[in-house]
Formats: sequence, C-alpha cells, structure tokens
Amino acid sequence: MSRLSFLATFGLLAAQGTASILGRRRFDSTVPFYDHDPNVPADCNLWWNSDDGISCETVLLITSLSIGQLTSMNPFVKSCSDWKADYSFCIGSASGIPALPEPTVEPTATSRPPAGSTTTSTPTNPGNGVQTPEPWQPGMVDNCNRFYVVQAGDTCSTIASKTGVTISQLATWNTQIGGSACTGIWASYNICTGIIGGSPTQPPPTTNPNPTPQPIQDGMVNNCNRFHLVQAGETCATIASKTGVTVAQLTTWNKGIGSSCTGMWAGYHLCTGVVGGSPTQPPPTNPTPQPIQNGMVNNCKKFHFVQRGQNCDTISRQYGIALANFIRWNPAAGSNCQGLWAETYACVGL
Repeated sequence: MSRLSFLATFGLLAAQGTASILGRRRFDSTVPFYDHDPNVPADCNLWWNSDDGISCETVLLITSLSIGQLTSMNPFVKSCSDWKADYSFCIGSASGIPALPEPTVEPTATSRPPAGSTTTSTPTNPGNGVQTPEPWQPGMVDNCNRFYVVQAGDTCSTIASKTGVTISQLATWNTQIGGSACTGIWASYNICTGIIGGSPTQPPPTTNPNPTPQPIQDGMVNNCNRFHLVQAGETCATIASKTGVTVAQLTTWNKGIGSSCTGMWAGYHLCTGVVGGSPTQPPPTNPTPQPIQNGMVNNCKKFHFVQRGQNCDTISRQYGIALANFIRWNPAAGSNCQGLWAETYACVGL
C-alpha cells in the first residue's frame, strides 16, 4: 500500500474511531512480531501484527485485500472468524498479491458478519439529503440514493436483476463486495443500487416475445430469444454442440463468460439464440445415442440397445421390420449377423 493510499484510508477511518489506533502502530511491518501461519509465502515482506483490536473486516478494508487473498497468503484463515489477537498475518509478498480466479458457481451472500464489523453505529445523512439505512457494508459511495437489503442466498446476478442495474455498477457503487466476482456481500446488510444523477440500466423494450428466465449471467444481450440452463461440468463446446450454435456466438451473446469461457456459472442461463438470428446448424430433433457401430445410416430415427444374447432376427421381429432392412441400416452386423455387437445401439426405424 502506498503512503498516499494509507493517508486516504486513514482519513476514511477517522470517523470510525480507528484512525487513532492506526496512528499508534506500525501496521506495515516488514517482520512478524508474533506467531504466524507456517505456510505463508516464503517471500512475505509485509505483515499485520494484530495487537490493536482492529477487526478482520476493517483490516481487509484498509489493505484492500479480499478474504480470498488473505487466505491465499495465510492458509489457515478460512474466514474472518479465524482472525485472532497477538498473531502476525502476511498481507503482502515480493511476488505480489495473488489474483482471485473467477468462480464456477457464483458466490452467494454470506451470513451476517461478526459483531463489531459494521462501519458505523448511527445512520448517516450526507449532503445529498438521503439517509443511508443501517446496517450497510463498507465501501459504499456517498452519493447513493437507492438501497437493497441483501437476503441470504442472494448473488450479485439476482440482486442486479431485481434492481435493474448491472453487476459492474454494483461493484462500482459498493467497493468492498469483492468486485465483479462478488465474493464479499453480507446478508442482512444494505448495498447501494442507485446514485444521484444515475438511473437503472434496464434494457429498452424489444420485440422479443420470450421472457428472460432467471437467473442469468451478467453481459447477456437484450435481444436473446433462446436460453440454456448451464449444468455443472458443462463447457462452451458441449453447450454449443447441444444447441446448434458456435462457441464464438456463445461468447458474443454472453459477454460475462469471457472469450475463453472461463467465467461460466452452473445453474445460470446463457443465451443460445437472438431475435433475427438463427443457429448455424439446428440441434438434432432425435440425436443418435452412443455407442453405435460403424456404417449405421445417418437418417435413423429409432434405435435399439442390443442386449447380450440378442441377434438380428430377434431384434427385427421385436420391432416388426424386415431382416433385410435391419442389415441394410446396420451394415456392420454383416449379412449373417456375425458382426452385431452387444451393448451398442442399432437402427430399427427411419
């Protein structure tokens, strides 16, 4: 942290009674004063020695760290409940502060923070004339005029959808919620969802007759008319194959997933088609199951899973088709049916 950044933070915290504590201590020690996690980075060169009574949440505010970054440098810290007095915590290293990866599943609001972690105990009424409701998270802009009480289980996507703003706006107006990754929202606390002079960015009305399902990822185009609910383990390639579009179209219609598709969230909807557009290839109406034998006709509509002990004749009788047709549709079986494989699919209807 630069001297200028520290002075700015010092001024911000003065109203909280924290600045006087900071003025009496060396928070940016280059050596630990107390016991510390043995697994801190070998090149750790900045320490917080917790002998001042300052809460974990306030330390994160001062250092501009997220709880995930604090954990990456002090592995025993899983949450602020692991913070303890008379202990040294690594808050910086020569190799830099680790970046946080994008989550596969969007984080939800945490439970109420520990007592003492709020930034103020009295309602604020800044010069804009709008009283800020209590409690509120640190990092809220001072020209906020619309607020939302975070519910347990909320995500930034659901809050953005409910309030008509974008995740980017939420992160800008609430600087301590963990950025666009939204890893630090607190349940039962107010966050800012509108500012003086601003307005919600609700998309303009379109001729799109299909309502958008919820939840969706940030960055979806507003003329989407086909959607896909992402399942755990899916990739852009598998979704593109299922829906008959290209990966390039998916990333164009869903900016939030990133160009390399690393930001996709399970349990959220993606856009797989737009008004005025059409898939590059329509998804098959009756996809061919797997596995199959080589040579099966490509216009098959009906399939049979071959069991051990079955042969071409019994299968043909079962479906009321001619044996000759069965052989023609499944040439790998051979004219005498010696090549039919068990536990594969055979064609039994066009």
